[in-house]
Amino acid sequence: MTPSNSIPHIAMLRSILLGSCVLTLAASNAASAQETPLSPAAPVGAAQADAAPETDIVITGSRIRNATLTSPSPLQVVTAETIQNTGATNIQDVLSLIPAVGIPSQTRVANAGDTNPGLSTINLRNLGTDRTLVLIDGRRTVAGIPGTAQVDIGMIPPQFIERVDVLTGGASAVYGSDAIAGVVNFVYKKNFEGLQANAQAGISELGDDKRYNINATFGQNFADGRGNFMIFGGYNHEGNVPNTKRERTASQFASLGNLQRVGGNSDLNLTAAQNLFQRFASPSNVGPGGIFNFGGVGSRLILPDGSLDTFPAITRTTVNDPATIAKVERFGYNPAPVGQQASPSDQFTAAMRAHYDVTDNLNLFAETTFSTFKTVGRREASPMRTDSALGAFTGTNGFYPIQFAVRDPATGQSVILNNPLVPTSVFNAADNRANNDAINSKDVSFLLRTTGFGDGTRSTPTERDNFRGVLGGELKLGGDWTADAYYQYGFTKQTQGMTGLADLNRLAQSLQAIPDVFDFNNNGNRTEAICVDANARAQGCVPVNVYGLNADGTSKISPAAAAYLQTELSRQSKQVLQSAALNVGGTLFQLPAGPVQVVLGAEWRNESSSDDFDPLTNTARNGYVQLLDTSGSFNVKEAYGEVVVPILRDTPFFQNLTLRGAARVSDYSTVGTFSAWNIGGDWAPVEDIRFRAVYASAVRAPNIGELFAASAAGIITINDPCQGVTLTATSALAQNCRANPGVLANIQQNGSFTLTSSDTAGVGSITAANPDIRQETGKTLTLGMVLNPRSIDALRNFTFSVDYFDIRLEDAINRLQAATVLNKCYLNGLPEFCQFIERRQQPSGAFSAGSVEQVTRGLINSGGSFARGLDFTFSYNTSLFDGTGSIGGSWTHLLKQGQIQLAGDAYDNTMGEIGTPRDSGNLTIGWENRNFGFTFINEYVGKQMFDFENYQTGFRLADGSLPDQKLFTIASKIYSSLQVRYKGIEHFELYAGVNNLFDVDQPPLWVGTPNGSPNAVWDIIGRRYYAGVRAKF
Repeated sequence: MTPSNSIPHIAMLRSILLGSCVLTLAASNAASAQETPLSPAAPVGAAQADAAPETDIVITGSRIRNATLTSPSPLQVVTAETIQNTGATNIQDVLSLIPAVGIPSQTRVANAGDTNPGLSTINLRNLGTDRTLVLIDGRRTVAGIPGTAQVDIGMIPPQFIERVDVLTGGASAVYGSDAIAGVVNFVYKKNFEGLQANAQAGISELGDDKRYNINATFGQNFADGRGNFMIFGGYNHEGNVPNTKRERTASQFASLGNLQRVGGNSDLNLTAAQNLFQRFASPSNVGPGGIFNFGGVGSRLILPDGSLDTFPAITRTTVNDPATIAKVERFGYNPAPVGQQASPSDQFTAAMRAHYDVTDNLNLFAETTFSTFKTVGRREASPMRTDSALGAFTGTNGFYPIQFAVRDPATGQSVILNNPLVPTSVFNAADNRANNDAINSKDVSFLLRTTGFGDGTRSTPTERDNFRGVLGGELKLGGDWTADAYYQYGFTKQTQGMTGLADLNRLAQSLQAIPDVFDFNNNGNRTEAICVDANARAQGCVPVNVYGLNADGTSKISPAAAAYLQTELSRQSKQVLQSAALNVGGTLFQLPAGPVQVVLGAEWRNESSSDDFDPLTNTARNGYVQLLDTSGSFNVKEAYGEVVVPILRDTPFFQNLTLRGAARVSDYSTVGTFSAWNIGGDWAPVEDIRFRAVYASAVRAPNIGELFAASAAGIITINDPCQGVTLTATSALAQNCRANPGVLANIQQNGSFTLTSSDTAGVGSITAANPDIRQETGKTLTLGMVLNPRSIDALRNFTFSVDYFDIRLEDAINRLQAATVLNKCYLNGLPEFCQFIERRQQPSGAFSAGSVEQVTRGLINSGGSFARGLDFTFSYNTSLFDGTGSIGGSWTHLLKQGQIQLAGDAYDNTMGEIGTPRDSGNLTIGWENRNFGFTFINEYVGKQMFDFENYQTGFRLADGSLPDQKLFTIASKIYSSLQVRYKGIEHFELYAGVNNLFDVDQPPLWVGTPNGSPNAVWDIIGRRYYAGVRAKF
């Protein structure tokens, strides 16, 4: 990519966009119940004008059927034409243009490794994916991630979509749990006839991200129009995006904490990032040659010639030393070249929808969708170690013997034999650290990368199947009273794997080797290395050489040893949803202003989930992670009602005044009974302007994973608040730290509490569910205005909306972070948190006395999240140059965004930090006539800075000062896309487009440290092209 060439264009676009901010401010517009489709160049999520429909419809946010009802909540609409005009093959890419749609937890670029890759989820207001409810025609659908409520919207057939309604604000009273931030409702087409097909191909400017999409939909009426059916079939391929193609991802950078120097300017470039971070400097990036611990010499490298050396220490002095840095790069590990920004995937989708009027009063319908998705991720070689909870020798603190007492078959006497694969230098330096055998044999421990396995990487194949089936009917009861009912069944099955792992049970046997001086193998070779255990030999044990690298830098692990040691993680997951509902609604009575309408309903839902792993993963013997089998289920019975009361109509200053309310009572088998409600209304003093307000109490019940998931073990890096504490320090922190015997022993030995990089980078992390957590509660307030001056001919196609939103989440379900647990225990002196920390009471392997061995991170109800801001939208279309021109946009300006993790904690302001820019928006310009058309979309992403707390704690300089905060700020960016269309051939439309038109570059890689991947925040692929053809008969 060429950012230098794009700067003038970006500056020009920024001036245009910001200079028009009065018009382009938008996000949460009020689309009315009755949408009149604009030109095919309609902007993403723009406001739309009212029109008079022929039949009653149900708007998103209500279950009441009414031809004139409008939405009291902010509602943005994305039409089928808008989706086509973006060229997107994944609906998530379209919805992400709406500022109210935050940073999703699951995307193809945010999860290209091993955890649920290829999923597409929605995260309204950045309050968490679990707090956004996804519906299809107003009905729930099965989750894409077992154990959660997160729906994979990538499985929805795109040509079935008539529109997507994005409603923000609490909607639990109408739809139930999870609708705290809002609802995304996919509305399907109802009476499609004909054949519609599409074929599209695309590629990035760098030659990767190759995409192919082909799909077709056929619809037909039957029985003299009493019925209709639609069928859909589609295939979508998204190509690999390797790290090596882009400068910023070709190398891994690790933070040097408070050791770094600062350079560059506020527009960070790669050089500046190198100044703040050093490639492969993190101890967790230890290379394939490994780090060994033995004797009193501590950790050492084994060089190719067999000699020992220290791993270079990165200090304020050596960070600028070329020799030190060269050594780090030689013996460290750069995982980036084998990784991916996006993994390749293939998806097949088939769908059917049919309905039939059995009588004039009874309509039956059926829907089915099946989608299968496959991908293979690729990531760095797995760590292989003998220490820690994921090591091969946990019972001996990671140390294993390199000398053995072996009985001579001829004499019956024991002979001491050395492991012939261990270098002499190691024997000379080693002693008996474990002290756990009678012969006082020498022993060692190590940590390395398994680059000797296969191609030196881990592949992560994933296959996911999703099915949804619905049967239902609608019955006219007389007058305007109707009843509707449905039953739904859906499931998601997921099979995941990971290659390149080590069977620790076999590793423990392979490391214990001797020369076959007594010819136990009966092959006459008395010098070959064999496994010391006879039973292991009988089962095919092969000795393994892990002691350094060959002269050419390759692993010494032989192919035979690799084949013996290699294992794979296997995971089988399933989520099942069953639900049924009955709704009855109509007019209770008439008021002068109109009918008082109600809907009463009942719903039943049962969800179950299971997660099964292979035995090695269950028992923490694959060297990567410990995951236990999990299963759980719940059922819920609900009753709800909704009422709309027209107060005034067609009177001075009250062209319309309507009040409404809704309530729901839910009885969960897990958390008991609770309720949700809302009250709101809208007032139109004249037909050109309308004011609206909703106050809602919304809820989210804990999901299966939060309640029932088994504990999982992993490895994390921490900052220990006790580090540096001395015997004479008098602070409460020092006293709390010294209360631990291991910490005290460390201080007595070293003068202060001293830790190594291994101590802080090899900490066990136990994540656990909590069957006692309760539901979350959210209070949401939205106040808005919609302007549609239909009384002025020149402006009757202009719509503008502004909405204020305030969301407060209470009793939030949060997972305790390790830093929170440590700080609460030692800084705040709260013993209830100390119980989650385990410290070593004496030195263990490469770990110091007093170092943290394990932190348990459970789920709790505490603290809360907050979001407050303003949404603006506008749209306008008019006749222009023998066609129709349109312009529209949306904008969100945050006034507050943050969280309180625990009750009593200080408020953590996240507004303006990575993932939550203060300002974001989009502007769309389009034009269409009979033969030609174009759409020009601009997405504005506001400036964002590094997490402020981490900036303060992790980047303080040697003199105690902090570097300029501008160095940690990513400037605002504008991404532009253009599509052009030609429709001059009967039944066909040709189109081509460019995304990221001006090739706006990816920000510096450091932004993902420590907040996770920045890939879902900014465009990481660069300029890319596509072309296609649509056919309609």
